[in-house]
Amino acid sequence: MSCIDIDRVKPGMILDKPVHSPHGVLLLNEGTKITEKNIWVLKSWGVTEVSVEGKFKEEKNINDEPENRGENRVEKKLKEKFSQVLENKVMAEIMRVAGKQLERRIIKKAEKNETH
Repeated sequence: MSCIDIDRVKPGMILDKPVHSPHGVLLLNEGTKITEKNIWVLKSWGVTEVSVEGKFKEEKNINDEPENRGENRVEKKLKEKFSQVLENKVMAEIMRVAGKQLERRIIKKAEKNETH
């Protein structure tokens, strides 16, 4: 059993424990084989980690790099702002899209700083 960050979850992994939303709603049962759609749903509900079967080597986390730490802060802030409305699929999608837009801005800013 390994508890891993939702960003490291890959399709085909098997859940070792059921996954609940931060509000206690059962999202996926133990033994579920994870799909791309499952990952999207979990992220939409604000799930940050899951327990999966097997052990996984600790990989270098790209979010630990200085230029990406801002993304973690942005994601955390978005989840705080949207925490009361994540049960609404439309609002969860708006949060996801806002996060992607902010992520693109951060990447463009980092690339611009590298070239100057």
